[in-house]
Parts: sequence; C-alpha cells; structure tokens
Amino acid sequence: MLEFHVNEEKCIRCKKCVDDCPAGCMLMEEGMFPCIPDEEQCFSCQHCLAICPTEAISIMGFDPQKSLDIPYNLPTARSMETLVKGRRSIRRFKKQSVDIETIEEILTTAWHAPTGTNAQAVLFTTTVTAEATAALSKEIFIRLEKMIAELDDSEDSLPYQYMRLAHELYTEKGIDIILRGAPHIVIASAPRSVPLPKEDCIIALTTFELLAVSNGLGTLWDGMLTWCLKDFFPELAQRLGVPEDHQIGYAMLFGNPAVTYERTVQRVPATMNFVTSF
Repeated sequence: MLEFHVNEEKCIRCKKCVDDCPAGCMLMEEGMFPCIPDEEQCFSCQHCLAICPTEAISIMGFDPQKSLDIPYNLPTARSMETLVKGRRSIRRFKKQSVDIETIEEILTTAWHAPTGTNAQAVLFTTTVTAEATAALSKEIFIRLEKMIAELDDSEDSLPYQYMRLAHELYTEKGIDIILRGAPHIVIASAPRSVPLPKEDCIIALTTFELLAVSNGLGTLWDGMLTWCLKDFFPELAQRLGVPEDHQIGYAMLFGNPAVTYERTVQRVPATMNFVTSF
C-alpha cells in the first residue's frame, strides 16, 4: 500500500505537492486536501513529502520529520569543487578493514542515487572484511592461470591483454593489479528487466565514490575486476551473491588509502559544446 496521508492540521493547501507531482496523479479539489485517487499511477518518488513546507505529507510510511532539512545541510559550491577535483584513483590501500557501520551508512546514502524510471533496483554487493577480499583475489588468480593456459594467440583483444599482464605480474612478482591489496570491493548490479540496468549502476557507483571520498576513503574504478566477474568468471559473482538475472554495471575497490594527496590536479580546458539556437 502507498500509505499516503495528509496531516490536515499542518496542511496549508499551498498545492505545491500537486503541482510538482511527476506522475500527475495528485489532485486537490476546491476546499479539500491533496489526495492520490489512483495509487497505481504513483512513482513512489516522494516529491510530495520533500516539497511540503509544513511536513504535512507522509507517504510509504515515512515520517517527514525524520528527513534531513536541505537548506541547512548542503555543501558549498567550493567544497563540492574540491571534492570532485580532488578525487583520485587510489591504488595503494591500508590493509585494515573499514568498519561495517561506515560501509552501511555510505551504501544506504548512495542508494538514493537516481535510477531510470525510478526503478530503485540497484544491488550493492560488497566484501566487508579484508580477509574475504584476499580470498576472492586468490580465487581469481586460480581461474586466471587456467584461462591463460588455454588461450591461443588469436585471443588478443584488450581484456585478454590485461589478463595476460595481470597473470604475468602475479606469477613472476606476486603483484596483484586486479584487486591491488584493497580491503574491500563493491559491485553494482541491477535486474536485466529494468529499463537501464547498466546506467543505474554507474550512477549509483559514482554517488558511492563521492560519499566514500568525503568519508576519508579511497576508491578505484576497477575495469579488470569487472571483466573477471562479468565476462570471464561469472561463477565468482554468483558466489558473492550477485543474482543470475542481474547485469553487473561495474566493480570498485575501496578502503583507507595508504597515500595522501595535498592538492587538486589541473587539466586542460574542458571540451564543451554550447548551443544557442536549434
């Protein structure tokens, strides 16, 4: 059930909720309070709860008083600029695990990232101990050794080139360039049945990354791990708990960084295309 309720003592009948409803399913007749006649038309976006100036609307059982007040908690434009420009791809991690409470808090917030048609179907699968991540690394290289032995020279696409390099470095020098000693991984997946599963995952992981960095953690978008779990060894993804009917969008490493950067980098001017008429 949608559980849409209006506190009639608080409602000032400003009609902001009705005017802002993306689904257009809210009505407010003259002298009456807002209502949703056909609940099946509702997107469950909670715009009505968010826009109400007097906390009069509750929906899906959520109490508006438990929401964060936006005007008083937003970061400054300068702090967001520093966060985005200061984010680095981390390839050196401390060995200790991040506490589960911090991981859960970041993932809970990241799950608020937008999704196509408001599907809200992204699944975060994460290792919560460094030991579990190290065990995954071992399993990957066991399978990688067998795969490399069976490859012929015709298999020379970019993913296979990287897999050969990873196997060589691990075998000859004990260097893992897939998981890089990170204490944690996070995989974003979504049901193939939703309209935009891959895009939803990328948006969710981008949100996760910025939250992780703001919590002092380091991250790395891991294309090699994504190849392993999505294309080469999907059985490992299933062992981790990724459902068979899910599409893996991407995988990321994270943990406490073993390196500190003191300033942002400087890049060439952004490529922009300004359209003044059409």
